[in-house]
Amino acid sequence: MPKRKCRSIFSTIETVLSRRNALLAAEMASDPTPPVDGAEPFHVPEGATSVEVGKEFAALKVVPKEDEKGDKNFPPHLHAAVELFCFVKRPECAKRLVDRVSGYLRVLREGPDGKGTNGMGQAAVCWSCGHVGLPKNTDGISKGELARCGGCGSDDQTNMVKVTQPDGTVIPWIELKTKDGDKR
Repeated sequence: MPKRKCRSIFSTIETVLSRRNALLAAEMASDPTPPVDGAEPFHVPEGATSVEVGKEFAALKVVPKEDEKGDKNFPPHLHAAVELFCFVKRPECAKRLVDRVSGYLRVLREGPDGKGTNGMGQAAVCWSCGHVGLPKNTDGISKGELARCGGCGSDDQTNMVKVTQPDGTVIPWIELKTKDGDKR
């Protein structure tokens, strides 16, 4: 994908999400609902770390498997996936996911460097380790196999990830490959 087109795609995603977030913020600011009686204030646990999750994460949709469709607890996008990992006290998985997605968004923003080799295709998210990226068995997926995590190799708890522009155009996952063929 040409560098200019990657920037255009990223810019489109960023614009749509920015407008949506502005509308949500305005709606929340106008809501005078008082806090729920008996609610306990949130306290940051000692030793907690933080990660920055950009609004772009919500544009990266998690594709539910057939038996997961309609499950109200299923995370619909990678922003919700980060929140889920934090909620179930798996911050290392949240951080890994944020690092991987941030790398992908950097490639879209800056374009490939032209020096390395890139892998492209549809990404998968692993609920066991938090890795998101190209699966190890990209050829097998088209034959109906479950995605094998590109990080830990598990296929027990993976879902495909789909990046779609507002006009319906699908954007491939792009990741750099290292000299030994592993993807970063």
